[in-house]
Amino acid sequence: MFDISSLKNGTESVLKIDEKYEFSPEKLKGTDIKRLEDVHVVGEVSRLNDSVYHLSLKITGNMVLLCARSLEEVNYPIDIAIDKTLDEEAKVDEIQVFFQNSLDIFEIVWENIVLEVPLRVIKEDAPYLHEGDGWSLLEEEIKDSPFSELSKMLDMEEER
Repeated sequence: MFDISSLKNGTESVLKIDEKYEFSPEKLKGTDIKRLEDVHVVGEVSRLNDSVYHLSLKITGNMVLLCARSLEEVNYPIDIAIDKTLDEEAKVDEIQVFFQNSLDIFEIVWENIVLEVPLRVIKEDAPYLHEGDGWSLLEEEIKDSPFSELSKMLDMEEER
């Protein structure tokens, strides 16, 4: 929570933000994120008019995700820029971000991190698995292609 009363009464024009955030395992449930490490938020908040504020943030850190091929942990760097206008009625996922003379940017930071999660990551040296617990990959040579008949028909058409 940041006290924005100095912005409201005009004693300051900009409120500087420099915070480190930690995310509980409960917060990460329902996402592909295994851990968030070294999340650092730097930026500023300025007041545009009576109830509208401008938020400019840079979020850096590291996401730990699982490799889609080997299920090993993969470090995925975070580097997010946020340039957003908020009014005092602003809500993020139905959660209020303004409370009287304070601003809570935690949900804004969280929402932007979740939006950066890739669909899948593959570790650079991840091996292709050919067998596992109760399964194995069988490779068969395809003798007749399902398109062989089509190919014959196209050849006949060209001969006309």
